[in-house]
Amino acid sequence: MSHPDNDGTPFNEGKPNAEAFDIDYPQENLEGEMYKYRCKHCKKLTTEINGLLENHAPDCAYRLERAREAGRRDG
Repeated sequence: MSHPDNDGTPFNEGKPNAEAFDIDYPQENLEGEMYKYRCKHCKKLTTEINGLLENHAPDCAYRLERAREAGRRDG
């Protein structure tokens, strides 16, 4: 028996929150910390960002670029 959501499409494709959870930003390891990572641009910890674009710093290059791309798609 298959799971009701398993229709063969990738996990986020076609879901209402497909673009709401964003983890594609460049990350770097925090020096001396084996399991801690941060955004390469704004240096916020991934645990602070928590997959949300708006949790990056307001002047984060990645956040600004994604917002600009979204504006092109929406308008």
